[in-house]
Amino acid sequence: MNRRQILTRIVQGFSLTSVGLVIYPFIKAWQPSTTKSVSLEVNLVDLEPGQSMLVRWLGRNILVQRRSEQTIQKIAIDHQKSPQEALKDRYSMASTQPGFARNNTRSLTPDIFVSYVNCTHLGCEVLPTEGDFKCPCHNSNFDYAGRVLEGAAAPTNLEIPSYQFVSENVLLLEQIEG
Repeated sequence: MNRRQILTRIVQGFSLTSVGLVIYPFIKAWQPSTTKSVSLEVNLVDLEPGQSMLVRWLGRNILVQRRSEQTIQKIAIDHQKSPQEALKDRYSMASTQPGFARNNTRSLTPDIFVSYVNCTHLGCEVLPTEGDFKCPCHNSNFDYAGRVLEGAAAPTNLEIPSYQFVSENVLLLEQIEG
């Protein structure tokens, strides 16, 4: 091999390396991302008592509702009713939720309610009506706190995501790890 062939091979090697370095970001951009956003901030400033909003997070809709004083009082009354008028899972022992939601209001604070909108029967999206929730598929009824009423097709209460308050009017939704 003479000197000219050696230099030609070196230049070809550098050329292939530089083409690979230029093409790499484009190929990398075509690959799906393996990282997911595991948190989402929700601004509650414009949410008045009695109003609700839907937020899309991790492929599911989440209802965020600012409860009125009347709604909070109604939840307390419903919780004190006798077991015959009862809720299927009054104390939310069989329901999917963080530990802070095992209370009458099923929320971190009584005035803000956060829940996935999927019915626990077959996953249809429940519709908020005059303060309570109704599944349009099989008529499962849920009370103001997302607790399923006796006689409904849904086996458990509405699912509550993990969340915390970053400030008075900013809510941070978090994915539960593990």
